[in-house]
Amino acid sequence: MTATTLPVLDRDTGTEPADSRRGRRFGDSVADARGRAMVWLLAHWQSIAILAVILIVCGLVHGINQDGWPGRVNDDEGTYTAQAYAMEYWGRIAHYTYWYDHPFGGWLLIAVYTTFTHAFERAPTAVAAARECMFVVHLVSCALLYLFARRLALRRIFSALAVMLFSLAPLAVWYQRMAFLDNIAVMWLLAALVCAASPRRSAGSAIWAGVFMAFAFWSKETILILLPVVYLLLRQNRDVRNWRFVRHNFLGFLTAVCGLYVLYAVIKNELFEGAGHVSLIGATRWQLFNRPASGSLLDAGSSTRSMANLWLHIDPYLVCAGVVAAVPALFVKRLRMVAVLLLIQLAVMFRNGYMPYAYVTAMLPFAALCVAGMLDVMLPYRPPAAGTAHGLPDGLPRTLPNSLPNDLPRDAASTGEPQPSPVPSQPAVLGTWMRLVAVASIVTAGLLTLPGQWAPKLSTALTADDSRPSRDAARWYIENVPDGHTVVTDDNIWTDLELAGKKPEPIWFYKLDLDPAVRGKLKNGWQDIDYFILGELTPTTLNDLPLVAEGLRHSVVVKSFGDNGQITIRKVIKSDCPADIASTPGC
Repeated sequence: MTATTLPVLDRDTGTEPADSRRGRRFGDSVADARGRAMVWLLAHWQSIAILAVILIVCGLVHGINQDGWPGRVNDDEGTYTAQAYAMEYWGRIAHYTYWYDHPFGGWLLIAVYTTFTHAFERAPTAVAAARECMFVVHLVSCALLYLFARRLALRRIFSALAVMLFSLAPLAVWYQRMAFLDNIAVMWLLAALVCAASPRRSAGSAIWAGVFMAFAFWSKETILILLPVVYLLLRQNRDVRNWRFVRHNFLGFLTAVCGLYVLYAVIKNELFEGAGHVSLIGATRWQLFNRPASGSLLDAGSSTRSMANLWLHIDPYLVCAGVVAAVPALFVKRLRMVAVLLLIQLAVMFRNGYMPYAYVTAMLPFAALCVAGMLDVMLPYRPPAAGTAHGLPDGLPRTLPNSLPNDLPRDAASTGEPQPSPVPSQPAVLGTWMRLVAVASIVTAGLLTLPGQWAPKLSTALTADDSRPSRDAARWYIENVPDGHTVVTDDNIWTDLELAGKKPEPIWFYKLDLDPAVRGKLKNGWQDIDYFILGELTPTTLNDLPLVAEGLRHSVVVKSFGDNGQITIRKVIKSDCPADIASTPGC
């Protein structure tokens, strides 16, 4: 028997003093919070342990050699890094004129990370600092994907499988390590889906779903093609008693947070097109209608087909298996929206439009979920032990039988009372064994195939230093070329030269032709350029950038880095310089 402490009463008034009451209420609140925390830990300790192991494994694979592989294969990484640098060091949205190509929430997050961790000051390169941010984004995405899978009623083993496929496939490592806005948008999208699938079905969950979906838009505007599916998932998971209120909260907060982007353009007087300034409407019109198309997936010679071939070369299994699994997943209520999220993105590839390099990034979590989810559907559920609560994934309500997915077994979920087990019929037993054999066959095939195919590529990811040519080129220029020379380079190197304090400021090669403010500083065109630090540019790019092309034609290679001159430093031969520039100072 435990003793009960009675409150001390005031001798004059006969009541408990106010200070004593407040202290007792605070103590009760702390004890209540501690009790709730213990109950939550006891209910979820298995998932916490599983997720901790998964995050350690995924963290090691993505963290080791993250700057070395992949190499600097896309200039977008450098662009977002440079814009984050401009935010941190200059207090500006972009390192050149911001023209509303993308909302700036993505590189704002990178800038927040680099500011608080001093990543630009300590990382070997600026892009490496941005990739550190992607490492954190990826681990958060893994945790959110596991939680989303549990809220879709996947068992722990299959929720873990979904995360492992999402993180450890070579195609995933390739794209998720790079500093792409798509990775940030996927993180916010998964957060929105977790809230939309919340078992509470509350207005608060809807509000956060709308806010996170808006954050996804602020990171990469193209993610809005998946907005209808997020709404449909919220509706599928609704409680009819508060659905109207929930719907209005979701759409209201989504619109308000997204609308801040339009408000920013209005305040800057850059909403509508006009002479002498950029505009949100003009940039949107160019993105939707005037941007050169990549072609359809059905066109064998299109850029879209070439990109799909690249994905299949890196890893032919995850996306293909996900698409195959998505078809039957359409007929499983709890997986239907996941399948739609994947198939919508696949369908977009068949149109004749522009296809970003990192497009596949948003397909990966849903491909992994479709594969793991269909295995979960195929494997029969083990009936819960007599006298125990319903054997549901943590986070699912145990008092609302109507909330259970159609393919899950139903017992006394509303009462928690044990029910007599029906005697299975012979066809039912045969069906169960067939499902077990099917799952075992698929798992066995995966275990026999994937390690042999993925292990060499993951080994390359952990050891190859494909970024070295870019790092070496930047270092050589910084150490061997004094200030006072105008250099044109890509954005992967631009920020490294800025951090080294090179003067005059380096020029991003795209802006040499496309930014009037940059052209205005070069009165003599290409003859005002001293050096180029670039990889090989495609004929299409050179055709779009005539000033760059002309400067390259009047230059000679000073130093090359990587196999077959992957990155070259070229010195421009001015019109008044002799052919042999080595002995001519100033040339």
